[in-house]
Order: sequence, then C-alpha cells, then structure tokens
Amino acid sequence: MAVSAAQFAAKSLIRFKPGRTGEAPSWEGRGNDITTHEVGTPITDRSYWEGRFALCTLTFRKEDGAELEITDAVAAVSRERRIVCTALTGRDGTVKEYINEGDWAINIVIGVQAVRGGVITDDYPTEELRQLREFLDEKKPLEVYSAFFDIFDITKMVIKSYSASQETEANYQAVSISAVSDEDYEIYSNEY
Repeated sequence: MAVSAAQFAAKSLIRFKPGRTGEAPSWEGRGNDITTHEVGTPITDRSYWEGRFALCTLTFRKEDGAELEITDAVAAVSRERRIVCTALTGRDGTVKEYINEGDWAINIVIGVQAVRGGVITDDYPTEELRQLREFLDEKKPLEVYSAFFDIFDITKMVIKSYSASQETEANYQAVSISAVSDEDYEIYSNEY
C-alpha cells in the first residue's frame, strides 16, 4: 500500500505541456480548391516509349529460326549456388565447399493483346495466344533475348510450365511462364 501511495504521489508531480500551441490546422484546402485529375491510362503505343528504356521487349527464337517478339513481358530471375556444408565434430559452424552456380530460375508474365493490322482491337487475342503456345510447347531450348536477360547472360531457356486463367472482361490475356536457363556445354575427356 505504501508503494501504491508513492507511485500516486510521483504521478501528481509530473506536469505535461499542451500538445498543440497556436492556431489549429485548417483542412479547407489551404485556401485553394481541391483539384482533380483524370484516371491514368497506360500508353500502349510502342513509338511513344522507343528510346525511353522503359519497356523491355522479349524475343523468343526456335531452332528452326521462327521468332516471336513480345512487347508486354515482365521477367524475374533467381539463382542458387551449390555449396556443400560439412560439419566438424567439436567445432561450431560448418566447412563450406563451393561447387558451382546453379541454373537461373526464370518467371515471366506476358500480356497478350489482340492486334489487327498493327492496331490493338477489342477482340479476344485468340490467334496471338495460339502463336505464343507454339513457342511454349517447344520441346527444345528456346533462344531468348531481352535487355534484362542480357544483364544476367541468359541466352537460352527451357520451358518447365506455363499457365493462363481465362480473362473475358478485356482484350488482354496474362500468361505466366516458369522456365530454367540452358547453356551449351563442351565436355572434353582425355581418359580414352
């Protein structure tokens, strides 16, 4: 009870200053009218973006030379190093042995739109999806080029899977692709 009385007495000695001094803030637009702006719309005309380095065109090429250029693609890459960790008895931590760099795991989201005569139309992109599927169903590595992939030295990839959920509210269809990088190797042996 004595402790309680002491805490009450200590609290009565503390005096807080008022949090705000002076005039209260005004929420009246600070003397001006509230301005409104139109909702932003994406600029899909490629000539507007050329030279601006905002869009990163993606190109697929089959072994037979057929090419497909995609202007609406966003890619993500990740890579894991192969390291063997060995525990030693009586010691904290592990001994790490670097083995090699793993393949690049690649995820791409592509936006497919209906284009007729070089103009985006209000149709479902049936033909464009069929053309994309021809490349995605290829059972061989695809050559791939974009400024983004060039940074990571990715020139070929193998499609592991792809998916699309039907979108009928617009002339736009998103397709998600999962792939892994591929490289040409030359293996030499002097054991024969």
